[in-house]
Amino acid sequence: MPGGLTPPLSVIASWPPANTTNPETHGPADIILVAMFGSIALITVTLRLWARCVIQHRAGWDDLLTGLALIPVLGLAICFSINSRLYGANLHTWDSSLPNLVMQRKMALTNEMLYVFGSGMVRISVLLFYRRMGFRSISRGFVVAIHVSIASVIAYSIAFIVVIFASCTPLNAFWNQVNPKWEATHTWKCYNEPVHLLAASSIALIQDVIATTLPAILCWNLRISSREKVALGSIFVVGYMTAVIAAVRTYFIVKMYYYSYDATWNSWYCWLLAMMEVLIALICSSLPAVRVFFSQYKNSLSIVTTAREIKSAIHSRRKGSSSAPQSSERSSSTVQLSQAVQGKSSLYSVDEETDLEMHRLPAQ
Repeated sequence: MPGGLTPPLSVIASWPPANTTNPETHGPADIILVAMFGSIALITVTLRLWARCVIQHRAGWDDLLTGLALIPVLGLAICFSINSRLYGANLHTWDSSLPNLVMQRKMALTNEMLYVFGSGMVRISVLLFYRRMGFRSISRGFVVAIHVSIASVIAYSIAFIVVIFASCTPLNAFWNQVNPKWEATHTWKCYNEPVHLLAASSIALIQDVIATTLPAILCWNLRISSREKVALGSIFVVGYMTAVIAAVRTYFIVKMYYYSYDATWNSWYCWLLAMMEVLIALICSSLPAVRVFFSQYKNSLSIVTTAREIKSAIHSRRKGSSSAPQSSERSSSTVQLSQAVQGKSSLYSVDEETDLEMHRLPAQ
């Protein structure tokens, strides 16, 4: 099956001439998706940290890892855009210059490290959140499953970082192998890159499924209303999207290394999907805490809105009345305003912790 990073000279000779004036590209999809999902991820993580640290005063290791995961995850998104816009990663291989092809490989090495760090921290953060959510209420078997999953994610991350740096001898062969002249005049050896990437993608897919299925099983036994279960289920469905994205990315990896020599064009899809996978995972992991944030501050907004409505009613009545009735109505309206604000305050002063607590589980 023909394909890979180093096409034979016969294949290179069959390529069309480089189009340097109006080449075919993937369009602005990379910029749009990076701006949209990167902004959503940044906002949701910020709201999560505010809810945990300021509102609830109970931040944990899961929140710390989520905050730290923003660095490699947003770094991956930025590097993907730079690679597409500056180094021609959104072009066909034959439309890219040789220096750009070498830079694309250097960026690919950076992207691999950012993906491993980012996805690993997000998965561990999610698993730690499950562990903390009900450490006194969940069964021992569930706790063991969480610990085993965390250990597997850590081992996976360390192993693949080591493999990345040990991938080629010398290391610069990782990016210089796409240069036919360098390849022919230097002694070098690289590992089987497609096998490595397929293994990494498959393991990531399995870990995404586990990280989403564990809370789905746990929360199904919560004593909550059907409406709340549907809301939780919608979050889990979005969480399973990361596994679907990982599966699609596996398809493009196979296509790039075994069915096509147009590696630049196909690798764009691989890195786009890798970026979307970690961004969506980061967003989904922060949604429960975002709910806490909005539940806390909607109370104050409701009180302010009610006060403004009553003030508007007082003002409209005052226009059509004489001064004496105005005084009476003002006093009456002031009493109504006070009662309404007090009513709103008492209505929402009950609970500031609205995320799932595991004491709602049936006794184990």
